[in-house]
Amino acid sequence: MTITKLCANIRLKNLHSILINRTLFKLKMVTVSPTNAAIEFGVLEPRESWLRSWIPFLRWTPTSPQKVKEAEENLLKYVKTESEGFYVNIGTVNGEECRIWTRKFGFKEPGRVPLVMIHGMGAGLAMFAMNFDSLAKERMVYAIDLPGFGRSSRVNFSSDPAEIEDQYTTCIEQWRKSVGLKKMNLLGHSFGGHLTALYALKYPQNINLAILADPWGMTERPSEVVPRRNIPVWVKALASVLQHFNPLWGLRASGPAGPWLVTRWRPDLIRKYEDLLGTGNSSLISEYLFHCNGHNPTGESAFHRLMTGFGWANNPMLPRMKYLDKNVEMKVLYGSNSWMTHLKENDFTEAGVEAAIGVEYIED
Repeated sequence: MTITKLCANIRLKNLHSILINRTLFKLKMVTVSPTNAAIEFGVLEPRESWLRSWIPFLRWTPTSPQKVKEAEENLLKYVKTESEGFYVNIGTVNGEECRIWTRKFGFKEPGRVPLVMIHGMGAGLAMFAMNFDSLAKERMVYAIDLPGFGRSSRVNFSSDPAEIEDQYTTCIEQWRKSVGLKKMNLLGHSFGGHLTALYALKYPQNINLAILADPWGMTERPSEVVPRRNIPVWVKALASVLQHFNPLWGLRASGPAGPWLVTRWRPDLIRKYEDLLGTGNSSLISEYLFHCNGHNPTGESAFHRLMTGFGWANNPMLPRMKYLDKNVEMKVLYGSNSWMTHLKENDFTEAGVEAAIGVEYIED
């Protein structure tokens, strides 16, 4: 055997030893709740390929599961209400094991239906950091990272939009059953609002109150969109190309400049957290969003398949709301500066909705 082959065999054996030890270490760390086998501790998602995890310099996007965890914890340090984090194993999605990262805030109050919060596209549960303290005073609050986002499993969803919606609503239902909730107040922001409406349509018996906060995808794309100013031809051509990419592909393509890009892209969002974080700490938001979105974008890809053009739903929710069980109570909330289409109560009535739907506008 030549020296080259011998060295190659040694390296291969060492690599095998490393992978075996790493697997045994993971198995040792995972623990299951003694009262609920679906609740797991000691897991770290989203999982990386062994190549990226052992050869860090291959990461053009400088993130890791550990950094997502740290970014979330750095934000939640400013929340006074104590919380417990854990994974809920809901089985499989498209044959892939799926764990949903969950945080529980506050204590169970007798007679109070718990609140479950679902974030929007490209976000994670820590983006509700400004709300946990006030909401957890009166009831138990659960917040989750949707599959494909944040600290949850990056399962691959179907390529069919209808199946994607069904898979997501099934994930939420499996999560509810696994946690052991009978009824819940379900609040979803943006894309989370879209999924909340879908869940209320499919599982009305499990809803005490559905809350859609700045819900995405309610109305169809206008047949003619009149721009506020003349748009150069090259910009239109570039836009027609970019609409075929995932919405946040540029964030990952920017590599180490990602956090800076988030700050430049959404300075208004960063400023909203200054009261909670204090002056000079707003970079915690950009770091969190960067690490949430620096991994395999399976949730983002699923969202993209539900889109048409820039940000419009290919199957709008409002026309489907006429099938909502009339016993479901629903609130629709809009911020005064939201870019979402603002609906009024009569819009739901005209769409044939019989359920009680209240619409409120909140000044920022």
